[in-house]
Amino acid sequence: MVSVGFLGLLVAWAVPVLVLAGEMDKTVLEGATWQLTRITLADSQVHSVPSGVEATATFANGSVSGSGGCNRYTASYTVDAGKLTIGMAASTMMACPEPQMMVEQPLMAALAATTAYRIEDGQLALLDTQGHEIATFKVQPLVALKGVTWRATVYNNGRSAAVSLIDGSEITATFGTDGVLSGSAGCNHYRAAYVIEGSSITIQAPAATRKICSDPKGVMQQESEYLKALTTTATYAIQGQQLELRTAEDALVALFQASGG
Repeated sequence: MVSVGFLGLLVAWAVPVLVLAGEMDKTVLEGATWQLTRITLADSQVHSVPSGVEATATFANGSVSGSGGCNRYTASYTVDAGKLTIGMAASTMMACPEPQMMVEQPLMAALAATTAYRIEDGQLALLDTQGHEIATFKVQPLVALKGVTWRATVYNNGRSAAVSLIDGSEITATFGTDGVLSGSAGCNHYRAAYVIEGSSITIQAPAATRKICSDPKGVMQQESEYLKALTTTATYAIQGQQLELRTAEDALVALFQASGG
C-alpha cells in the first residue's frame, strides 16, 4: 500500500507558466477515454504506470469515471476555459496487490488536486494550482469484447479477494462470436457458453481438458479458483485495453488486458 508520506509528495514544485486548454480542447477532453501513463511527484520523480496496470479517466456530462488500476471510481467535475475542478471521488473498496495500489492512491490524490488541464500532442495533463503537471494520460483506443485475446492480470481466488497470477503462469479468455468463451486456465484449455445482454453477462460452468501441471507451483489450484470465479460473473466493463468482470454484488471476478495492449 502507498504510504501517507508518498501521497504527501503530491504538492507544488516550480515550472514555467503553462498555456491552458480552451473550448476546443474541452470537446477533446470529453470525447475520449484517457489512460494514465505517469504520475509526477513533488520531488520531481516521474512514476510511469507499470505494464499490465490500467488506470483510466472518462469525462462526460459533469462526471469523470474510470479505473484507478484496481477499483472503479466516479467523481463530479466542472470545466471552464481550461480550468478543471474534480470533486471527491467515490470508489469501490477492493484491495488489490501491488503494483495496482501503488498507482491508484496517487491518482486519486492527483484528481483531487487538479485545478486545470492541458491537451497537447494527444496527451492530457492534469495541473495543480501552480500549473504543475501531476498526472499525464494518453488517448486509449477502443477494444471490443469479442474476438480479442484477453490475458488475466488479477483474479478472485475466493479467499483473499483479488490476487495477481502466479509468476510464470498465464490465463487467457477469448469471447467468440458464437457465444463460446475459450482460453487457457493456466494448465488446461477451457470452454464455456456465455450470454450477453447490455453490460450483463452470464458464463456457464466451463468444461476443461484434464492435464495435470506441476510447474509453476500452485498453478492447478489457481486454475480451479479461476474457473470457479468465472461462473459468478454478472457484469463486464471495458476501459480501453482492460476488461473487468464483476459479480452481481460488484466484487471483482477478474481483470484482463487485451493481448498486445
